[in-house]
Amino acid sequence: MKKTSVFLSVLVAAGAGIIIGVLLAPNSGVRTRRKILYLGEEALEDIEQTIEDSFDDLKRQAQKKCTEFRNKLICNQQQHFNHGKSKDQSLKASNRVS
Repeated sequence: MKKTSVFLSVLVAAGAGIIIGVLLAPNSGVRTRRKILYLGEEALEDIEQTIEDSFDDLKRQAQKKCTEFRNKLICNQQQHFNHGKSKDQSLKASNRVS
């Protein structure tokens, strides 16, 4: 299983357990609604933080891949350029000999 799906499953199960516990608790309606609102806000903050962390990870991975790709392009360009020089030099050398 993926790390995110396991985390999401645990988060949903914990949320369901908290809501059931709050609803079954012997508190007044107003107090219960306040608790639900508070728990909902906390859950929302946790989800926002998870999304931000995932986005930061994705951004770092994308930057790493871009850097690797750029380095490959530069290396290939230099190899092609050097390879082309040696061909030109060998052609000039063969023309001088002829």
